Amino acid sequence: MYKTAIGAAEAARSITEALGYQVCDDDWYTQIVHGGRYNRLRPDVGMYHSYTISLFKNDKPQRKCLQITLYGMPSGNFELVNYIN
Repeated sequence: MYKTAIGAAEAARSITEALGYQVCDDDWYTQIVHGGRYNRLRPDVGMYHSYTISLFKNDKPQRKCLQITLYGMPSGNFELVNYIN
């Protein structure tokens, strides 16, 4: 579990990069880092926010994307579900 949406999203980014993909920084910063509205310390319990981030491999755009879904938990933290599709 993560205290902020940014922390959860950065974990997803690390996992994705370990698989050999690069994350599209434009999508990344626009949706998650600069979006800000989902980065509260206290997420709404039961609410979820999904993001689709473009991926690159060897600087070439990929057909696959990184899907990140953040869930608000009763503990006040975020749970992360991420996958490449």
